[in-house]
Amino acid sequence: MQLTYLDNAASEPLHPEALAAMNEAAATLSGIGANPSSAHAAGRKAAALLETARAQVARALGAEPAEVIFTGGGTDSCALALRGLARSACRQDPRRSQVVISQVEHDAVGLNARDLQGAGFQVQVLPVDGGGVVDLEAVSALDTTQIAAVSVMSVCNENGVVQPVSQLCHLLREKAAADTRAQQGDSSASKKNAGSGQASRFAIHTDAIAAAGRQEINFAKSPVDALSLACHKVGGPAALGVLLARREVNIASDRLGGGQERALRAGTQDVIAAAGAAVAIEAAQQELAETTRRHQQLREKLLQGALAIPGVKLASDAPAVPGIVQFMLQGAEAEGLLFALDQAGICASAGSACHTGVARPSPVLLAQGYSEKDALGSLRISFGWSTREHDVDRLLQALPQALSASRKLAERERK
Repeated sequence: MQLTYLDNAASEPLHPEALAAMNEAAATLSGIGANPSSAHAAGRKAAALLETARAQVARALGAEPAEVIFTGGGTDSCALALRGLARSACRQDPRRSQVVISQVEHDAVGLNARDLQGAGFQVQVLPVDGGGVVDLEAVSALDTTQIAAVSVMSVCNENGVVQPVSQLCHLLREKAAADTRAQQGDSSASKKNAGSGQASRFAIHTDAIAAAGRQEINFAKSPVDALSLACHKVGGPAALGVLLARREVNIASDRLGGGQERALRAGTQDVIAAAGAAVAIEAAQQELAETTRRHQQLREKLLQGALAIPGVKLASDAPAVPGIVQFMLQGAEAEGLLFALDQAGICASAGSACHTGVARPSPVLLAQGYSEKDALGSLRISFGWSTREHDVDRLLQALPQALSASRKLAERERK
């Protein structure tokens, strides 16, 4: 059966250029070890490939090579950033014991934030509106003198909604300046805290995993302190992620060992995967304008066809990247719909692939105000570098029948 792949927000197909780069790296290292920490000639050859990949990633993302940290994936990158930034800030200033996240964060951020509660941290959650956009007015209620770290995603992986990260950073830092001035109104407190400034401030991280390949990423111009990516989301190899972190930002890592990756993530690096990831990230950035144009055309075609089906609507009307579209399906449940689509050779999802096989309401949709019943009936379609018009045509051809079958199944289960 011919498969139509429309689940690129879960993972994109390996980009041909990335595969070629990996094959070339493997050939270069053929017959020798690939440990870039070794001091001999073979190790130096592996190290040269690794640092070339790091420089490529840095150049593509507007970062410095020293700001590029290779990790074991997107979740690993988010966990390292959030936990490390929070621990570091708290060690410098014990008053900084709060972690701030949004209501729609992926579990890579949400679960790690909540796990920090066991270490004495408190979690502050910024609510979202009905479109899934972070409520910036909630910043006014925060006491920034107690914040250790903030993490808000750039693009929601479920509905594609673009979060106002730049505005959030600006408001947080304005609020921090005001809170510091208020706190230092007492001259003794002012003397005590004088000179602490940068060393004890909170850090801001963004999960940009769903943004990569769909939004411009320029770390030099970004207001965040750290940014996480997953390489397989842009046609690179799986099990490799990237953390961009300012050199002046302190991260207290628990990934101790041989001191690799700025002593933040110890362990022998996967040189071959890094070579492929670098090329995939570079291609995604270079092709961004064309990809965006094509995704917009595909989105318009998809919306024209899908929204003509009774009971189908967009999950959010907020501004979103064109490559991720989430529908709400009245009277249907995602589990039955996805099975019917799969039988027709259509690969799609209801939301995060991390919860595949788990029939539970989408936390993102619940945060938007949907009921648990409605939140069980969603469909996410996501485009990638390989998606073309005929893929959308095949989905639109199969969707009415699959939706009908899902509604009948849901009706029988309710009786």
